[in-house]
Amino acid sequence: MSIEDMRKCLRLYGIKSDTLSNEMVEAKLSEQIESAPDKFITRWVENPNREMNFIIETAISKNIIRRNRSQYYFGTDMIGNGLEDVIAYLNDKKNQDIRLAIQQEIKSK
Repeated sequence: MSIEDMRKCLRLYGIKSDTLSNEMVEAKLSEQIESAPDKFITRWVENPNREMNFIIETAISKNIIRRNRSQYYFGTDMIGNGLEDVIAYLNDKKNQDIRLAIQQEIKSK
């Protein structure tokens, strides 16, 4: 697993790893895996949507996507009622412009 993948995985745990050293990233991820291996397998190994989850979690942390209870908003538009809805919405071909806009905002922040 690359350092970049480790950073993405930590984001799915809700841990901001952008400013952590590579050693700290490895240590934090090892800590998470050792404390709950099942959770790691569910969130990373067996998760077919892990890249999209990472994009969503990053966008939430940078206030690009807002979450209000189970509802997710991009600007004033509700893009899903629950994480699975948001994943389906952003993976839909007709919403690729919104997905690209979110990814551009992530890169610029």
